[in-house]
Amino acid sequence: MLQKDILMHPSKKSKLDLRGVLIDFGDTLAYVDKYINRKYMAGLLSILKKHGYKENIDQLTLNLDDVYYRSSKGEAKDLEEFWTLLLADLAMTKNTELLDELVEFWSHNYSKIFKLYEGVTPVLSDLRSKYKLALVSNCSTGLSKVIEALGIASFFETIILSYEVGARKPDRRIYLQTLRSIKLPSEKCIFVSDEISDLEGAKEIGLKTLLVRQGAHTTGDAKNPGFKPNLTCNRISEITELI
Repeated sequence: MLQKDILMHPSKKSKLDLRGVLIDFGDTLAYVDKYINRKYMAGLLSILKKHGYKENIDQLTLNLDDVYYRSSKGEAKDLEEFWTLLLADLAMTKNTELLDELVEFWSHNYSKIFKLYEGVTPVLSDLRSKYKLALVSNCSTGLSKVIEALGIASFFETIILSYEVGARKPDRRIYLQTLRSIKLPSEKCIFVSDEISDLEGAKEIGLKTLLVRQGAHTTGDAKNPGFKPNLTCNRISEITELI
């Protein structure tokens, strides 16, 4: 049974009895640098145009977003499968040269798009000294390399990625697999995310919840935009004052 929902000022510690902290990645620990992302998309468009692509960057973005979403549900398990899906969406012929170019371009540029929010590293270091930590992300293939490049992989006892599980948050399977991995019951853990929909799914299986109000899509896909988490804060750097 969950304790009564509590909204706390960051200066006050909660009384939640916790042994594990599950944390979302995008817009919780890291964000997309819009300037670098634009450069990435321009470079991707240049490669595709060299091979006959006729559309503009806006259309490419729509197709890429669709493939990211499908990949995050497990349709692509590696980079070659990911780019094969995109080429099919773009009605382009797959060939070895183009696939090699896309994979190489991704390998040299994709991780640069992501930046950690201020204070993430000390927050993770502090939490790791007190709790078992798990990273749980809705993502397409390749995010593990981004996490390593950002230097945060070692803080987590387990990293659960949706494309590997074949289920996206708020599907309960992704939370349950995480709990099995860290060997803790749901009532001893809290889920930290910028997305209310993530927290709704977490609460359904008994996880406590902490909303970080710093993402752009806090209420996106939420069944109940007025959902009340156990705890809330404005920045990820505040959570060690809460738990």
